[in-house]
Amino acid sequence: MNKRSLSLLTCLVTTSLLLSGCWDHEELPEFGFVQAVAIDLHEGDEGKIDLTTQFIKPSPKIGSAGGGGDKAFFNIETTGDSVFEAIRDIATHLGRKAQWSHTRIILISEELAKERNVGEILEFFYRDHEPRLMISIAIMEGKAKDYLENKPFIENTISQQLKEIETSSFKYNSKSIDINLLIFGRELKSETATAKLPYYKFSSTGEPIVYGITYLQKGKLTGHLSPRETESLLKLMNEAQSGIIEVPCEGSKTKLKESIEINHVETSIKPTLSKTNDVSVKVDISMLGDIGELKCTNIDTTEKINKYNKKVAGVVKKAVNKTLTDLQEDKVDLIGIGNEIYRDNPKQWKKIKAEWPEIFSQAKFQVNVEMDIGNSGSDIGRAFFD
Repeated sequence: MNKRSLSLLTCLVTTSLLLSGCWDHEELPEFGFVQAVAIDLHEGDEGKIDLTTQFIKPSPKIGSAGGGGDKAFFNIETTGDSVFEAIRDIATHLGRKAQWSHTRIILISEELAKERNVGEILEFFYRDHEPRLMISIAIMEGKAKDYLENKPFIENTISQQLKEIETSSFKYNSKSIDINLLIFGRELKSETATAKLPYYKFSSTGEPIVYGITYLQKGKLTGHLSPRETESLLKLMNEAQSGIIEVPCEGSKTKLKESIEINHVETSIKPTLSKTNDVSVKVDISMLGDIGELKCTNIDTTEKINKYNKKVAGVVKKAVNKTLTDLQEDKVDLIGIGNEIYRDNPKQWKKIKAEWPEIFSQAKFQVNVEMDIGNSGSDIGRAFFD
């Protein structure tokens, strides 16, 4: 055998050894791919939880299932003393092992979030190797499992629709937030131990809608912010991406409102902690936006535009101050002021950490808002039908 043949043989043997890693493989028919999971308190047996797991059907018609015909998904309900036990009992019903790497969203009932530490409930999803940290989470009014029974409008599964509702609401109107396991875990482990989750309810027509946020302290649900309050909170947190500002018409008997579309928000928050542990916070909010609707205002000159900018800024400032007042009354630091103080002065933070809710409630906020309207959407600086 010449050197060239020997070299080729060696290469083939080495390659075959490298590619022979299938001794521990598992076939696709052994798995059921999870799309969503709903977690509820079990009625009548203290300590147990009900798990409703949504699977996607491995059907060639899945591309058209969302628009009609058979559902592209099905649900299986199990009960256990722990989430992991309820998960392993899925095999008893399905005949397959649940596979979690494609999970879209985790739904937790409001009742469960008030009774149990949500961080402990989610322990499996942080520890197991299959679930991804990008899975969305939400708190549901009523039974969480009920939301998995709805038929989706466009998506193949209702779980995908719920995930997209959460993302779109955060992106386009700032009336909720987009939270995943990674962000939620980081907030629970922060110095203030305060976390936020989207809040869902059923509309008057029976469809699930996202309705503001809930907040948790030390893992348990303690309160709720309306969609309007959530808009202000996101501005304070420098996380608002878009949204609509409604500006009342002065002196209007019909309560007419004009609308401004916000396309950029930049917020700077600078907390100061005195030696006597008094906190003052300077908040600067700068916004760019465009006219959406004009009904009672004329902005055909630079002077009038500047005056209108101040009016819009005043509306935002009033809403932000109202949200700050509500948060201070509830003694809940959703903005993360305590975390900022910890990063700047960890030694002094350790001394005030236990009293932080009370200290936060007495903090002095100075809010400044600036608005810059860049586009009126028309060459006409007044209402079309004025």
